[in-house]
Parts: sequence; C-alpha cells; structure tokens
Amino acid sequence: LDKVTGSLEVGGDVITCPYAHGADMDINQCLACSCNGAYATLAMELGGSTLAKYVEQAGLLDSLNVNGISTASGSFVAEEDGSAYLGWSGVGQDKDLVNPCSLLAFMGSIANEGEAVVPNLVGSETIGGTSLPAALPDGKDTYETYSAETWQRLKEMMRNNVVTEYGQSQFGDRAVCAKSGTAEVGGGAEPHAWFAGFIDDPDHPLAFVVLVENGSAGARVAGSVAAQVLAQATAE
Repeated sequence: LDKVTGSLEVGGDVITCPYAHGADMDINQCLACSCNGAYATLAMELGGSTLAKYVEQAGLLDSLNVNGISTASGSFVAEEDGSAYLGWSGVGQDKDLVNPCSLLAFMGSIANEGEAVVPNLVGSETIGGTSLPAALPDGKDTYETYSAETWQRLKEMMRNNVVTEYGQSQFGDRAVCAKSGTAEVGGGAEPHAWFAGFIDDPDHPLAFVVLVENGSAGARVAGSVAAQVLAQATAE
C-alpha cells in the first residue's frame, strides 16, 4: 500500500483509498478510516471461497420475509484469487449487492450476541399506493450469524469507529457502534452513502441502516441522518 497516495497496485490495476491514511495502522484504524488497500489485501489473502462463506454466514445473501414481503437477495461474486477484482469485492464494491433489510438484521446480530432478528413493519407502510398494516407475527423469526468471539470483536471495532473517526458528539451520550459505506454505482453518478450500526445499550436496543442514494460520503451524509433519527427515537 502506497503510504503517500493511499493506493494499492495489483497486476496493473489500482485499488484506491478515499485518502492516504498514514503508515503502520492496526486493523481497528483501518476499519475506522475505510482503508480499501488494507481490506483488499486481506481479501486477496483469504481468497474468494472463504469470503463467500463468511458473507453467506452473515445472512447478507438471503431474501427475508418481512410481514409477507420478500426482500431482494444479496449478491457476492468470488472473483479470481489474487486479482484486483477480488480485492474490490472484499472492500464491498465490484459486484457486491446487499439489501438494507439484510444489513439491518446483521447489525442487530452483532448487538444481540450473534442472533439476527428479521425486521417487522411497525405502524404501517405504503408501497406502490397500497397500505400495509403492521401485522406482527407470534414469536420472532431469528437466525444465527457469527461466533461470540467475532461479534464481540466487531462490536468493539464499530464503537471505535464512532469515537475515533465519525465523532461521538453528534450522538450525544448514546453508545453508538457503526460503519460508514460509500457504494460506487457507475455511470458517472455520485455513489450511494451508507451508515449502519446499533446502540449498545439495553435500554435502547436499536439497530439502524441509513441509505442515501447518490449521497456520496457515507459518514458525513448518511451518518448525520442516523444521528437525527436516533436522537428522536431515544428522546425521553
């Protein structure tokens, strides 16, 4: 990884970072700074089949049944081992696709000791002019994702993201754990801005996903939306 330009050359192709982050960062700093070069390197070391296994284990490829509505499935293509395309897929670009509902359930699983809960509609939602009542089913539709060691480590790293990079001040005293995302869409359009996470507090057990289409920077744009919504959701 070029410490000056923040880029990584792989077989004549270049994987770029949002900016040059500096030298000698540990994995916590790499996640907080969204170091594409570092995570592309890890992806290429792990290989496509291993990445695919963990994406599937996280539930990010599944279609969920949300009050009778089937969500779109996610997509992950295990590109050729050692290629820049594999590196980009490990970053979350290339052909990767994720449904916000699946990502929301995964965020909840990190907060909920590895148990993901399928979201339910609350109140009512209007889709295509049709009002859908919130018919909450008996019991919870749940599934397991990662091990205790993994979800605990992810929780610590996502908390570090907020404290060291995104700014705790915008969330007040809420123990928010989060990760930003900037998803390239091609065609010269601005990338989509993502911000996903949860509040690590049993009194406010809330997970969230914010997606701003063509919103550009995830933490700056989608993060500010999350901060406002969480402030309202946890107001006394």
